Amino acid sequence: MKRILLVVALFLMLWGSVSVSAKSSDPELEKLAQAIAKKHKAMRAKIIAAWELEKESINLLAEVIYWENWHTDADKRAAYLTGAVVMNRVRRDDAWLHLNGEKTVKGVLYAKGQYSTTKFFFTKELPEECYEMARDIYENGTPDVPKDVIFQATFKQGKLFEKINGEWFCYG
Repeated sequence: MKRILLVVALFLMLWGSVSVSAKSSDPELEKLAQAIAKKHKAMRAKIIAAWELEKESINLLAEVIYWENWHTDADKRAAYLTGAVVMNRVRRDDAWLHLNGEKTVKGVLYAKGQYSTTKFFFTKELPEECYEMARDIYENGTPDVPKDVIFQATFKQGKLFEKINGEWFCYG
């Protein structure tokens, strides 16, 4: 029971709810508590980092959706396909898609020669619908868009998947 209380106290301490200042008189118990605390700190740091990366990725995905194709068609299909292309690139193993070394949304968007609209990112407030679309694509994927649709341009770059208002979405 003593060990369980110590573990609970350490967990709460790590999450900022309580502080524990008394040390155990049992060296084995103290060693266990320190090991648990170290492991939980590392786990907490990983959870926070993953959450921050997800938040950044969704924000960037919303930005590219807006700046690339938000206003090109009434049903927002081109904007949706833009998000699909970005996420398909993130999920691929091709090294050329990640020229700056990051296999993330940010890495894809800021790779040399890709997405010139990044210069406009974060210059205006976007419609909430952009964030909703970005969250949906990021969390649920795009089951109606094949995983190998990785090109998007105003010219054909491979076998055509779909063309909307002069924007070509092609297989890679």
